[in-house]
Amino acid sequence: MRAIPQKIHILKFIGEQGIVTIQDVSRHLYNEDKYSYVRVTMYELGIAHLKFRDIPNGVWFIDNQDLYDRLKDCFKGFPRIIVKPPILNHLLHYLELNRIRTTFTKSNLISLDEWWSENYLRALSLEERGNFDHSVIPDAIFWLKGRDGSRQKYFLEYERTLKNPQRYELIFNFYAKRHDVKDRNVIYICATQRIKRELQKIEERLAKHGKIPGVGLYFQFITLDGFYREHSTTNNTITQGDKNYVQQAQKDYAFV
Repeated sequence: MRAIPQKIHILKFIGEQGIVTIQDVSRHLYNEDKYSYVRVTMYELGIAHLKFRDIPNGVWFIDNQDLYDRLKDCFKGFPRIIVKPPILNHLLHYLELNRIRTTFTKSNLISLDEWWSENYLRALSLEERGNFDHSVIPDAIFWLKGRDGSRQKYFLEYERTLKNPQRYELIFNFYAKRHDVKDRNVIYICATQRIKRELQKIEERLAKHGKIPGVGLYFQFITLDGFYREHSTTNNTITQGDKNYVQQAQKDYAFV
């Protein structure tokens, strides 16, 4: 079987994540010094881009259905993602998720085996994506690889801003009823300590009123800053609460 060209791997990352910067692609697939190569390749592929704030060369996304169809031809099982215009007020959310994914991928604490982004999940059938309807699709589903070759499934939610409390109650109840949610495998990465505290209060309130079985069974709440510090090569001081989800994974899963 012929090797898949590097430009197609670039196209795949863009297709999965939905919207990226050149730095996102360089950091994820190569190193920062590949910036120029990635920029030229993205131009050659015909990836659309637009200016956004002060980001060098702006943000990039696929607006040509033929490019998505190339991915389906190159990668067995890749879903047919339909071209949609980027939602501009969600850009900062999407761009942070790119960085979160790359941090997981390059972490020396865990062995990431597979990643399904929201863009990827939305292209799957309801059954294939695990009966998540469009109102409750997570930001990502990913799997860690164990020492014995087994895989552990995780659900990722990145909270850049707070939603309505009733919305969280609906989502928490949905997760708590799933057969594949257990051992705190729903990870909420919170942009601020305030968001983290508010989500913990909602979980406690639901448990107190008997709407979920208890606290600490399904969810982990960590700060964005704590997440990056824990997975960086220069591991700075971090609170014990932000370490919990990594310590849980360390019990059963091999590290890179």
